[in-house]
Amino acid sequence: MFRIGEFAQIAQVSGRQLRFYDQLGLLRPAHTDPQTGYRYYSIRQLPRLNGILALKELGLSLEQIGPLLKNDIPPAELRGMLTMKRAQLERSLREEETRLRYIESRIAEIDRHGRIGDYDIVVKSVASMPFLSLHGSFENMDEAARIVRAVAEDGARQIRPALRDRLIVVARNDRDEDRLDLEIGFSLTRPSNTSVRIAGGHVLQAGELPAVEAMATIVRPGTNSASHTSFGALGAWIEANRYEVAGPCREVFLESIVEPPGFEGALVEIQFPVRQAA
Repeated sequence: MFRIGEFAQIAQVSGRQLRFYDQLGLLRPAHTDPQTGYRYYSIRQLPRLNGILALKELGLSLEQIGPLLKNDIPPAELRGMLTMKRAQLERSLREEETRLRYIESRIAEIDRHGRIGDYDIVVKSVASMPFLSLHGSFENMDEAARIVRAVAEDGARQIRPALRDRLIVVARNDRDEDRLDLEIGFSLTRPSNTSVRIAGGHVLQAGELPAVEAMATIVRPGTNSASHTSFGALGAWIEANRYEVAGPCREVFLESIVEPPGFEGALVEIQFPVRQAA
């Protein structure tokens, strides 16, 4: 018989672990001295302890290990548990690989410029949302900006504040032409069949913006002459982290453009759907 400290040393575990396994009923001492309370273990208990440790290494919880040691779980159920654990580990590995790419891109940015850039890119999932919008093709940015302002002003007047959410511009990039293919409107707090007529005879009609599993996003102030730098920063990040664009870009105005700080100063979140490049 070995006292708990001796057995812990032989098994290469801590005495605290052995006491914890005793409390859970996973590994009882072979003998406990009724006078002193000292725990004693037999070397024949080592295979059971090794079995506990091996199952822990597979990622199973102590609650799952107990029935396994009693052979209370059929092989099919054990296989299901291990399959689930494998899926969790694979997901964790993918997440760590993504995190590693982010770190590498930051290091590369420091190597190129001697500092971290002014913009932080965040990848997030975006839920589907009701969208009250118009779809049009525009000659240039000035024409598009006029329509954005008209949508913002007339929408703010005609859409109830409780229903109106964010002003959003969706830029579609699947056409090989010089004109701007844009969808401009407001996301809504709930589905609605309402329509809104704005200046110039345009009509905002109800639709939906689809959910996006991975959206690379960056926040910049305003639509102004310097705003192209944030698009460049986001594009460089997408390439450096081995992503590719997977859908239309969105510009989400986080502040109203009909009030100060206005169109040139309101915070805007640029969103690009992305997927891992092949």
